[in-house]
Amino acid sequence: MNAKVPTISVLKVEADHPDGILVTFSDGTFAGYVVEELLLLRPIREDAGDLRGYTSPPKPAD
Repeated sequence: MNAKVPTISVLKVEADHPDGILVTFSDGTFAGYVVEELLLLRPIREDAGDLRGYTSPPKPAD
């Protein structure tokens, strides 16, 4: 029997303290990450010059 796996997408990403983010997913779950965890998940980093067209998100109000 082949069960269809639902596609889960990211709905929202928010800053959480100075070094973390909260990610809300379409299945109603969320996860918190700190920068160190994210760097471990990405073994190769690109030069910032490769981010053509990218604009950084607005900084949260204090």
